[in-house]
Amino acid sequence: MITVVGGKLTTYRRMAEDAVDTAVRLRELPARACWTARLPLVGAPGHRDSRPTPEGAVASSLLARHGGAAREVLAAGEELLGAGYGAPVAEGIDVTRAEIVYALTHEGALDPEDVLHRRTRIGLVPADADRARPTVEEIAAKARV
Repeated sequence: MITVVGGKLTTYRRMAEDAVDTAVRLRELPARACWTARLPLVGAPGHRDSRPTPEGAVASSLLARHGGAAREVLAAGEELLGAGYGAPVAEGIDVTRAEIVYALTHEGALDPEDVLHRRTRIGLVPADADRARPTVEEIAAKARV
């Protein structure tokens, strides 16, 4: 058994590669060379599910977080919320309501606290989490999470 504990979003690929390499070595399994470092993530240029997003078409912060998946994020928000899907989740927070929908419907967020603390990181500032929580809870209820 190999256990991976901790880590960050910026190092998860390396941790996974190390875990697989360890299993292959310990069990003398047949394997080809790792290629995940060359595999683009969703939203990155070159990923089959990423779509170019013209500059100015979406907020730069949304584009920075979701890249070529930004339009899909907005579409998910519009589908569930209709008008207002592109509005901030709370005043002074640049995360949109569409991003909350997307976290709940596409990224596996389990509940409002998961959205606030792990999917969006709004919870890093407790006052921001308190301001955003009612909207996140309302959206989660609509998404039936």
